[in-house]
Amino acid sequence: MILDLTLRALFLVVENMPKPKTFLYDTFFGNREATDKEEIQIEFKNGHRYMAPFVNRYVNGQEMPKDRFTGRVYKPHKIAPKKTFTADQLAFERSAGENPFNPISPEDKKRKLVLETLTEQTEQIKRRWESMAVDVLYNLTLTIEGEGITDKVEFYDNSPTEHHTNVANAWDSANSDPIEDIKGALRSITAAGGTRPSAIILDPKASDLFQNNPKVIEKMNLRNYYVGQVKPETENVNGVIYIGTLTNLGLDIYEYQEFYDYKDSNGEIKTKILIPEYTALLAPRGNIVKFAAESTIKDGIIRGELIPRKFENEENDTISLRTISKPVLVPLNTKSLRVLKVK
Repeated sequence: MILDLTLRALFLVVENMPKPKTFLYDTFFGNREATDKEEIQIEFKNGHRYMAPFVNRYVNGQEMPKDRFTGRVYKPHKIAPKKTFTADQLAFERSAGENPFNPISPEDKKRKLVLETLTEQTEQIKRRWESMAVDVLYNLTLTIEGEGITDKVEFYDNSPTEHHTNVANAWDSANSDPIEDIKGALRSITAAGGTRPSAIILDPKASDLFQNNPKVIEKMNLRNYYVGQVKPETENVNGVIYIGTLTNLGLDIYEYQEFYDYKDSNGEIKTKILIPEYTALLAPRGNIVKFAAESTIKDGIIRGELIPRKFENEENDTISLRTISKPVLVPLNTKSLRVLKVK
């Protein structure tokens, strides 16, 4: 049976494969749209709540200021991991887990390599989506840096840290009260015209300070029915621990940290954390992701969150697989985000 590597077949493979989970992207950027456009209209809100005025009975009405939206047209850059196989690799090289005494056929091997490659590329792209989510939520920016590419989308008014707040007392000090700090952050979000956050994300160091804080322990143990409960349980995502719920504030608390590997200028592999240390992020769900379309000579305009492509070079006897994604992540309302620096 000849392996079907048409665009439709590759899309079916990608759509039906298990998707790796990413915590911040999946939790806070659930409003997604795959467009048929090359450019995306970015619009985001910066607070403001006007009250309807009273008017004289003989007055038709009073013109109200429009909600303040900041917008621009943006052409998303391409995320496109690629892998190339030679005919010799497909025919002769033993793949991982293959029985040397009972080798699989070249077609079955090709099928296995296609599935493994598309799965690997999907994981790599979703890791990039998660990094973009961190950038938007913590820095109010979308920074694009790659080979020959430097670009940035700014969602802030004056500073990328304008939504950062230093707590009055570090959470490891005797006078600290993390729950009161969280209440204060909620009130400041409301006063600024933001929508109410649905969750708090603590990096592991902030999580340790929170869970070991005497006032947190006292409030949650003595009044846990009203305040919350501390029952760590692991979510089905790497690096995530559910800490509990502040029931009177309507906020779930999670501990989260993720890592990624990169090559430094010397070619050495290094590991870096995604979530800034000693931080507590308050954020709402429903932020936006829009995906630009990919234009091709053979298949025309292709829309999708993940677009698989196949290229064959008969002269060199190679086949290349590439998965493309062209996202832009947008906060629904920048005034709804707050980052507490807890130490």
